[in-house]
Amino acid sequence: MEIRRDFFMKKYESEFKIKTIKDYLKVKSKIIFTEYCRSIGVNPITVRGWLTLFQAYGEEGLIPQAPKKYSYETKIQAVSAYLNGEGTLKEISIKFKLRSPKQLRYWIIQYNNDKNLIKATPVRKKVVTMSKKTTLEERIEVVEYVTLHKHSYSEASEHFKVSYQQVRNWVLIVKKQGYSALADKRGRRGYIKEKNLTEVDKLKLENRQLKAELNKRNAIEAFEKKFEEIQRGE
Repeated sequence: MEIRRDFFMKKYESEFKIKTIKDYLKVKSKIIFTEYCRSIGVNPITVRGWLTLFQAYGEEGLIPQAPKKYSYETKIQAVSAYLNGEGTLKEISIKFKLRSPKQLRYWIIQYNNDKNLIKATPVRKKVVTMSKKTTLEERIEVVEYVTLHKHSYSEASEHFKVSYQQVRNWVLIVKKQGYSALADKRGRRGYIKEKNLTEVDKLKLENRQLKAELNKRNAIEAFEKKFEEIQRGE
């Protein structure tokens, strides 16, 4: 079978998109969707996206526009609606007039990685600004509170009574260098002086970090698996 050159083209004129969808709506009762897409030489996934936009916004949905900024309230309502089982990604996206289900999917992933999207409030809570002296174990607990339990820097600051900047610095240090880098090697300000880490201590910390990363990976995989199941059911 001959495949037209423009089958895999990524850019199409607005007029072509609009005509494609209008023509399909006229004949959809007489032809299978994939056959129609094949006849015009456009990927069915692409046409499906155009159809969704057309159904939600009409012809304007197929005309290029500047990136739209969504309000805090819209993000909360859309993600909450999906998580509460009020509809599929596509249905919720149309309901809240999102350009694409991909936008909602991104917000959901954001929520699962960092619940700031839902838990944040327009009025910032007062957070600790003064640095507090901490032990290595306390610093690790703070990092795990953020990375494993999905709390924000502000929440960790309030919970452990340490400064926002301390929390942020520790998380970034661990991401780049691991738990052992949180040890007091150079008399850092705010660190309680402790004995130098032995090789055994370093191995224990490395093992602890590996277990933490494994738990996080398992959680992400479980979410992705559930997400794929939902997608297949659409």
